[in-house]
Amino acid sequence: MFREKTIVVTGANRGIGFEAVKQLAASGHTVVLTARDEVKGKAAADILEGDVIVHQLDVTDERSIRRFTDFVQDELMAVDVLINNAGSSFDKRSEQTAGNPLYTSVEMLRKTLEVNLVGAYALTRELLPYITRENRADIINVSSGMGALTDMGTGSPAYRISKAALNALTVFLHAELSSNTQIHVNSICPGWVRTALGGANASRSLEEGVQGILWIVNEEPELSGKFIRDRSTIDF
Repeated sequence: MFREKTIVVTGANRGIGFEAVKQLAASGHTVVLTARDEVKGKAAADILEGDVIVHQLDVTDERSIRRFTDFVQDELMAVDVLINNAGSSFDKRSEQTAGNPLYTSVEMLRKTLEVNLVGAYALTRELLPYITRENRADIINVSSGMGALTDMGTGSPAYRISKAALNALTVFLHAELSSNTQIHVNSICPGWVRTALGGANASRSLEEGVQGILWIVNEEPELSGKFIRDRSTIDF
């Protein structure tokens, strides 16, 4: 049975986040579209149908997180689903560094971790008191198969390490929350999707990339602490 939910999606003015907002709002949920640039967030929301609320949020800025948390407390009161989608890749291979597996600078590693891991941690930490305890709730971390330890490949060291760390956060939160709450925590791998990050040659559409998110939100499978692609679990 369909249950209307209040859903927060970070980094949602384009790509996977935007498509998730689009489909979740169209199916009847109230969705908060967050973006670092509020103008871009509003422009994205203008072409969507359904109950979409726009709010500025930079997950790397503590003051921005605090303002957003105040908004949740004052206007929403509770959140049913938090989708930690905001993320980026700063790995830049060049001819000068090709052949060095650690070609990404330490500065770029820190920057990548700040967005892809620390941002998700910081926002989840602040919003956790407002995630509903009355019904099932979900925290969904948008990860990548590139961060799977069992299938770790070459290239993009900062991105891979950050997504592996995000998966660790998923498993940790599951361990902490599963025994005394109804909060389910999972990582989602969208696959190689045609986005600004994935590129035009990627094998999957945006619609395919959000299938795992839609499955968890709308059908509520009894899974937590898992890595999911579409409607199946994959190895961490």
